Amino acid sequence: MDTNSGLPMAQLTNRESEVLRLVARGRSAKEVALELAIAPCTVERHIENVRLKTRTRNRAHMVAYVIQEGLLSAV
Repeated sequence: MDTNSGLPMAQLTNRESEVLRLVARGRSAKEVALELAIAPCTVERHIENVRLKTRTRNRAHMVAYVIQEGLLSAV
């Protein structure tokens, strides 16, 4: 990992990993919420938690980072 490296995927909760995979597939927070039967604000909170754990600037950077680092196996 580089100097900007965040935590490994093992440090993400199962739900955070699940939300991350759906976001990486291009789903919006509303779409993720519908698919997982949770509130959109909960999805946003999970995304923010992952972003903070990976020390990335925004959603696009977060997805690019986990793919680049090989932390997201099957998108």
